[in-house]
Amino acid sequence: MRKKKGLSQYDLADLTGFSQRMIAHYETRAMKPSLNKIEAIANALGVEPADLLMTENQSKNEIDPRSFDTRSLKKLQDILSLPQNDRADLYRMLNRMLRENRSKRI
Repeated sequence: MRKKKGLSQYDLADLTGFSQRMIAHYETRAMKPSLNKIEAIANALGVEPADLLMTENQSKNEIDPRSFDTRSLKKLQDILSLPQNDRADLYRMLNRMLRENRSKRI
């Protein structure tokens, strides 16, 4: 996004108050920025913070996390709070149901 905006790493560093070296580390994923730094970079680029979190490989066919309804987000939060073994069981069950559903559509 920085390049699309025609900015160098030095330009972005000036806009955010971060060093060029930190910008380079974030871009190469050598370091992960904190949420407040993501927000500062997004503001400098004139984009939403979520836009910075998407990878280049994500397609427009993928679900945008901002499109989830409150109920789905709550369920996802509940799932993520389960112990690892219970989550694994749930994922296996979901995978089985999804496979069965796909085979019915064919």
